[in-house]
Amino acid sequence: MSDILVAGETLIDFLPEPGETLREVDGFSHRPGGAPANVAVGVARLGEPPAFWTRLGDDPFGDFLRETLVAEGISTDHVERVTGNTTLGVVSPPGVDGRRFRFYGSGDVTFGFEPSAIPADALEACSWVHLAGVALTHPRGRAAMPALATQASERGCTVSFDVNYRPDLIAAGDEEAVSTAIRETVAASDVVLCSDEEVAATGLSSNEDEQLARDLLALGPDAVVVTLGTAGALAATSAASPWGERTVRHAGFEVDAVDATGAGDAFTAGLIAHLSAVDAGDAAAPSDAADGDSAFDDAVAFANATAALSVQDLGGMSALPSRDQVEAFLAERR
Repeated sequence: MSDILVAGETLIDFLPEPGETLREVDGFSHRPGGAPANVAVGVARLGEPPAFWTRLGDDPFGDFLRETLVAEGISTDHVERVTGNTTLGVVSPPGVDGRRFRFYGSGDVTFGFEPSAIPADALEACSWVHLAGVALTHPRGRAAMPALATQASERGCTVSFDVNYRPDLIAAGDEEAVSTAIRETVAASDVVLCSDEEVAATGLSSNEDEQLARDLLALGPDAVVVTLGTAGALAATSAASPWGERTVRHAGFEVDAVDATGAGDAFTAGLIAHLSAVDAGDAAAPSDAADGDSAFDDAVAFANATAALSVQDLGGMSALPSRDQVEAFLAERR
């Protein structure tokens, strides 16, 4: 059984050909995507494949995504196939102001997780559980994901949560319910990841990244990471955390970016792979992994390197690097 369980959506990313706006592009290429799916594949490439609880439609895109997961070594034991069409996420051309993603398809199929379907056997076997916030936009997902976080915490698992706020998926009138679910899941988690653009989802008002991290820590987690795009990331940990109270700011790495889709997911996969390996005393832990105060600092650097490599090719999932690639990149940059 896998030591890590990832939960959440798998969908299709439609990447546009060159054009100023969506209406002007001549066509699209389809790639596997979905933040939790990207994280699951990223973790697999950086170490051992995790268990993955997700939902796929019974359409051809669902078949394609299932085959993709199998090719990455991820078990389909907890991949639900349900009647309906897989969700499509259409990505805007680079440089377009406003919405980066537009979603099409059945939210019930992709995001309608049932609390009764939480994979108890996978949860029993793992020590780390990761989930993301998009499923909280669906009424059933708002019940299932916080329940998973609570059950994992009760079993002594480390719980990580990516806020991943997508307002386009929130039905009118559900805004407060989604914000409440996000705050509850933050409180039930140990490690929280949030971009500087997602502060509105938390109900907090700070526009300064370090204060935002500290405000999120006050809700209950041990560590908060605020990703800052090309500016890298800032992390803050509490005095009660395994890493002690500290603030870590890493400027990231300068690279020639081709496609930033999924860069945050690559960062998340790198952080989880590094921290979980160190916590487990794994022989496969990154060669630069350290115990004590520097462990979290090293994890943020490793995560930034994973993200930097991921933006040098097209597609959020297909561009994810291997552990050897990340370690070689870090060695060169030192």
